[in-house]
Amino acid sequence: MKEVVNVAVGNKGFTLETDAYQALREYLDAFRTKSSAGVQSDATMYELEDRIAEILSMKITPERNVVNIAMIDEITAQLGMPDGTPYSRIQNQSYQQTGNAYTQNRAYYSGGYAYSPKKKLYRDVDNAFIGGVCAGLGHYLDFDSTILKIIFIILFLFVGGGLLLYIVLWIVAPAAKTPVEKCEMRGWPITAENLARFTRR
Repeated sequence: MKEVVNVAVGNKGFTLETDAYQALREYLDAFRTKSSAGVQSDATMYELEDRIAEILSMKITPERNVVNIAMIDEITAQLGMPDGTPYSRIQNQSYQQTGNAYTQNRAYYSGGYAYSPKKKLYRDVDNAFIGGVCAGLGHYLDFDSTILKIIFIILFLFVGGGLLLYIVLWIVAPAAKTPVEKCEMRGWPITAENLARFTRR
């Protein structure tokens, strides 16, 4: 029988075994320490906790509703550190660079499984000309957004459906505002390194 604690992670409540709780705290502390000279803002830490809560929610079942240390080790290995290096509690937080294993647009391997994120359609408001529809569609289709803009203009001038299609996509596709959404828009693994790319300074 193990002792458990009830904690809030990303504004969601979870029951963790005490060693799992300690491992999670060590990871979050190590993440803050690894951040360079205050570059890592609170916003990224909130995003990180939200991502941990999201993964925990997928792992929890009615039959298994207590988080153990194996779950925490798997999640922290997946997310890694803010500079892209892997995290290892077992190796006493001794991190070694593993080439491009955690870089964007590639499958992410951790604990013997591959994580290939699926892209989601968002409007890219950071690179928007009007509403960010073409920029977001460009990320989703791996296509040059400038060419998409030209296509929409041609459809508008010669066919007449370009404006209507643009408005529909503007309504349907949400704006990518958070670091997690911006990673999903590009199909990047939601790791600490990639979240840090979109942190508001």
